[in-house]
Amino acid sequence: MKLLFHCALAAVIATGSFAGTTAALAKSSKPVDWNKKLEKGYYELSIGNVDQAIDWFRGKVKSNPSSAACHTALGTALKKKGKLQDAKNEFSAATSAEPTYANGFYELGAMQESDKEYAAASQSFEKYLQYSDDTNKKKVVEDRLKFCKEHS
Repeated sequence: MKLLFHCALAAVIATGSFAGTTAALAKSSKPVDWNKKLEKGYYELSIGNVDQAIDWFRGKVKSNPSSAACHTALGTALKKKGKLQDAKNEFSAATSAEPTYANGFYELGAMQESDKEYAAASQSFEKYLQYSDDTNKKKVVEDRLKFCKEHS
């Protein structure tokens, strides 16, 4: 990235123009593949190394505080450890960090439903349905939403 910046700066100096420089820099930025970046932590979680997964995900959250995927991963590990309020806080942080991150809303809604916070869970499940493209999970979430609305 540093080299790309220097090349872009050299182009600006040589041409005396910013035209196209921003576009060149923007094209070099590709979206982060959080599944790949969080793979090690999920592996630790899958083999029962919950404490190691928590520590690993905490490091990712610390270095990527605006990543909903990192907060959600940490929340999942904390939930597995039984630290439910801490997990709920991470899911909430995920939805604040990225207000269109569907999985954060699903996990938050599940925790709220479990805590009998049905009105809040309804809102979280509605947001999940709004932002998710997972058609396999849609019916289940719609049923949970209906249950929460009936009980709020």
